[in-house]
Amino acid sequence: MGRQSPFLLQIGVFILFFILQAATMRDRIIGGREAKPHSRPYMASIQFKGKNICGGALVNRIWVMSAAHCFDNLPESMQVVLGAHSVTAQEPSQQNFTVQASISHPNYNMETLENDIHLLKLNKAALVNDFVRKISLPKQGEDVTPRRKCIIAGWGDTTDFETHPKALMETNTEVVSRASCNSSWTGSISQHMVCATSPDNVKRGFCSGDSGAPLVCMNRAVGVVSFSSFRCANPRFPDVYTRVSEFISWMEDVMRSF
Repeated sequence: MGRQSPFLLQIGVFILFFILQAATMRDRIIGGREAKPHSRPYMASIQFKGKNICGGALVNRIWVMSAAHCFDNLPESMQVVLGAHSVTAQEPSQQNFTVQASISHPNYNMETLENDIHLLKLNKAALVNDFVRKISLPKQGEDVTPRRKCIIAGWGDTTDFETHPKALMETNTEVVSRASCNSSWTGSISQHMVCATSPDNVKRGFCSGDSGAPLVCMNRAVGVVSFSSFRCANPRFPDVYTRVSEFISWMEDVMRSF
């Protein structure tokens, strides 16, 4: 029994190493870099008790776009922070809001993540300045072409142990065809989705802590972070985003009604 202990210890260390590696890959912008401070002034941090839960994008002075799955179990007492570079420290540029209305798409499906889009109405209008600006949106029905170069940014955790990045992170990604994406995701990718992955087979992409953040191509928010492989930034499974252009009419209707 005593002679088996070193072997069992080695197995335990190996398992622990594997778990830590998996955790590191699962919850952060993969292969990213720190964004230039306030170079993404449309970014919103959706928070609960001062902790970043999801990302979002300011689409006008009083509305933020995010992902519906962020709000499956999120209490109503959430806050929205605009103008942040760090979400772990107070910055003079930050603007803080409560939420007046929280609306998921009526056909959102939490199992398939179809129609995974959400709107938050802020309790007051944002002050637009060098640190806070809205993002442009595509036209209704407009599609983004494969190989289009894009940017994704977020404050997702760096490990499963709630280790937050010190500042906003970003990485490059490239749109892939829906047909190619469907071959990886066994037919689960609909016309309401858009896929992107690293153009050079390097691990780059988003993870769960970045949900709701915008996929920005040609300075427009064409996607909303929805889901990815368990092993994030896995080139075999492109990252999947909600296709914003499919929901422009719905968004306009909601923003007129509230």
